[in-house]
Amino acid sequence: MMSRSTAGVLAALVLVAWGADSHAAARMEEPDATLRRFALIVGSSEGGPGRERLRYAGSDALAMSRVLEDLGGVQPTDRVLLLEADRDALLAALERLRTLVEAAATPGVRRELVVYYSGHSDADGLLPRGERVPYEDLRKLMGLVPVEVRIAILDSCGSGALTRFKGGLRRPAFLTDASAQVRGHAYLASSSADEVAQESDVIGASFFTHFLVTGLRGAADTTGDGRVTLHEAYQFAFHETLARTERSQGGPQHAAYDIQLAGSGDLVMTDLRGSAARVRIAEDVQGRLFVRDWGNQLVAELQKPSGRRLSLGLDAGRYHVTLERPSQRFEAELLVGSKSDVELRVGDFVPVTLTRTASRGGPAKDVPLAQESATAREDLPTVALNLSLVPPLSTSSLWGGSGLNHVALGGLAVRSYQLRGLGLAGGVGWVDGTMEGGQVAGIANVTGGEALGLQVAMGGNLAFGGATGGQVAAVINYSERAFSGLQLSLVGNRADHEMRGLQLVGAVNMVEDLVGAQVGIFNLAGSVSGAQVGLINVADNVRGVQLGIINIADDVSVPIGLLSLVRKGRISFEVWTDDISPLSVGVKYGSRTVHVVASIGVSSKAETWRTFKSLGVGLHLPFGEADRYYVDVDLSTGSWQYQSFGDTSSNSIYQLRTSVGWELKRRFALFGGLSVNIYEPPPDDEDREVTWLPQWKIGRGVTGSRLWPSLFLGVRI
Repeated sequence: MMSRSTAGVLAALVLVAWGADSHAAARMEEPDATLRRFALIVGSSEGGPGRERLRYAGSDALAMSRVLEDLGGVQPTDRVLLLEADRDALLAALERLRTLVEAAATPGVRRELVVYYSGHSDADGLLPRGERVPYEDLRKLMGLVPVEVRIAILDSCGSGALTRFKGGLRRPAFLTDASAQVRGHAYLASSSADEVAQESDVIGASFFTHFLVTGLRGAADTTGDGRVTLHEAYQFAFHETLARTERSQGGPQHAAYDIQLAGSGDLVMTDLRGSAARVRIAEDVQGRLFVRDWGNQLVAELQKPSGRRLSLGLDAGRYHVTLERPSQRFEAELLVGSKSDVELRVGDFVPVTLTRTASRGGPAKDVPLAQESATAREDLPTVALNLSLVPPLSTSSLWGGSGLNHVALGGLAVRSYQLRGLGLAGGVGWVDGTMEGGQVAGIANVTGGEALGLQVAMGGNLAFGGATGGQVAAVINYSERAFSGLQLSLVGNRADHEMRGLQLVGAVNMVEDLVGAQVGIFNLAGSVSGAQVGLINVADNVRGVQLGIINIADDVSVPIGLLSLVRKGRISFEVWTDDISPLSVGVKYGSRTVHVVASIGVSSKAETWRTFKSLGVGLHLPFGEADRYYVDVDLSTGSWQYQSFGDTSSNSIYQLRTSVGWELKRRFALFGGLSVNIYEPPPDDEDREVTWLPQWKIGRGVTGSRLWPSLFLGVRI
């Protein structure tokens, strides 16, 4: 939550209007005129000393960019996206747009400019990274861009409010309608003159940008014609922002506008008719809808009245939809294809339990009203004891139908609409909605909603709505959404979304995002914060440790294994000389900071020759301009064999090496450093000629270990 100064908002709303010349106006009156829309999207989280860093400025900008490209007619080549931009970058982007628009002048094609800013501001201007851009300068620079319509959307706050926006792909369906005859300017601001502008961790965005994007995706289409006009988008964002902030700590927030458009027709901002992927929400769905993608990002939120159809333009993928009513909550899953419409009906939802939630870093009053009370009980029939042979031969069916059970006992199978207590089944235990407590089954446990507690089965456990607690099975554990706790099985564990806790298995662990640890023979994950321990570990990004025989990752903090393949890591080859071996070659491979080092060296004297082999781990610490210098610290263990007249003996050596390198050219560096060596000779055949340097005996025994420092010099390629 951030406060905005009165003068700052007013200045944003009085950006000067630009008129078109008579020739351009004549072109706009042509019925077959087409449109080319340009956009500058700016997200800047820093506001200078004394101003709080914004959390969502960048994500707001990305969201606005996606919706403008998906549904707003903006080509990727006609969009400039700036994240963490300073004053110079913002001004340079406006100049770049001016050049781009001038080069795009085409008879019969009307041009529009959309400028979106999410960041800090005060009474006198915008403050990207604390560097002032006066509103007067912004007016002048926008006025130099030769377009017929200018739209400015400012979601900024004088004390550091958080803002964001969404964007998308160009859709040409609306480019020849009546809106092509509109010209002038429109300015939208997220709050009125003397109000605070608020953001919420619950929605992961500022209220205004969140609802503006939702409206542009189709929620604001009150006429049902498949198009969202500027007035519709503003009205939707205004009312939804006000409704969600009336009970918040910052008080009600009113969006403001200055719209001066001339010509016939309203200005169409987005068009869903050309969208390849849409979700149609049926008339019988009623309540507050929350649509989240499979990464748990909230992409749309709206109040859906009964009797009204509406469509949302979304990207192809899987979505989780929550429907909230007073004292009731329902959930559904959607799969949106790239070239198909999906209809969401009331029958697609299953009931779940409402729990108290609160904004991260904010008060609980930022949460939707339906979530502000303690655990709510769904309006369902309750049958405390459900005895079942096989559904529907059960007491629940005889005494009121599907409902809430506290104890569910089944022979072959038992089914509950919801379970808040204990479920036992010789075969399958099934819960349509939320399970709170425990399920024990001889074959499998299945929960359609969330599983809050423990699932134990000989065969498998499935929680389609996610789980918090534990899943223990002989064969497989599966959670289709987020999982927090323990998954333990002999064959496999899988969490399709985020896993917080431990996956322990005798065979395969699979998870999308992991915060915790995976322990198994084969571990597969997307992003990992913690550890993967197994024979084979595969992940995208690992902020932690991969420990195994084979480690594969896009990026990893600490890979430890015989073979670590890191796409964003490093591999280098070295050739060096030291007191032990006049010629050694080695390879270092791993992440950018942690690597495995393997080497082999040879030496000869008279009729004797030695072969040195070593393996170890090390740290790579670059520094200086363009990382031209570096320090490597390597710890390795090795051995060598030497032959003399056909006899062989084995010796052990431990080395701690510190080297300093200088990269003269890319992939070519000189290095040298100091090595501390400890030699453990065999008890009956010490190699006294391993080095010509002085040695110190350490330890006890006739042939105790030997220690000495030495220098080395080499090249890296």
